[in-house]
Order: sequence, then C-alpha cells, then structure tokens
Amino acid sequence: MSALGKAVAIVDDDQAVLDATSEFLESLGYSAVAFSSGEDFLSFSGQAAISHLLTDVNMPGMSGLELQDIVRQRYPNMTVIMMTALRDEVVRRRALAGGAKELLRKPIIADDLIRCLEDAAT
Repeated sequence: MSALGKAVAIVDDDQAVLDATSEFLESLGYSAVAFSSGEDFLSFSGQAAISHLLTDVNMPGMSGLELQDIVRQRYPNMTVIMMTALRDEVVRRRALAGGAKELLRKPIIADDLIRCLEDAAT
C-alpha cells in the first residue's frame, strides 16, 4: 500500500530523533509532523488527520504511555507505535495492552518501522 496521503506524528524529546525520523518517513512518501512532547501533540489542531502516531515512551512531562491512552480514546483508529531505549518487559506489555501496534527499540531499525507502518495499512 502506498504511503502517499498518510500522515505520521512523531513525538520525542530528542530533536535528533525527530529530525532523522521525519526525514526518513518523508523519503518514503509519508507526511511527517514532529512534536517534542505529548502536550504539544495534543494541542495540535490537525490530530484527526494523523494516521499513525510514533511516540517515545520516556519523556519529561507526559509519558508516551499516557499519550497513547488519550489518543486511543480520542482516535481509536489511529495506529500507535511506541519506541524506547529501555529494555523493560513491563513497559512492553503495558504499551501493547494499551493498544500499541508495536514497541520498537531505539535505535530504530528502518525495516522494523516500515513493517509496522505497512502492517497498519492492511
């Protein structure tokens, strides 16, 4: 399935991750919108146009898990993909139980992210 017309929101407190991930997704034909916090994403007026949310788990303020809970209530059809540098099985189980499509380990492997996005489109 084509990525054209699919919007991905990326939420991470690391600007380098935001920049690299946005550039990568745009090279695949996705429209990428970057946010440095969950609060910034939730104040974004274009949330309803987002197809996929890619969010870090561990951030100052609102965690990715808290953001996922809110997004799943507001937009149950939005695909949520979590990412983390942590190796914590409890976090993984909580993310998946909360509706995340996947919990990817940082540094993100491009093929894993592509697979998650393609799986979400089918």
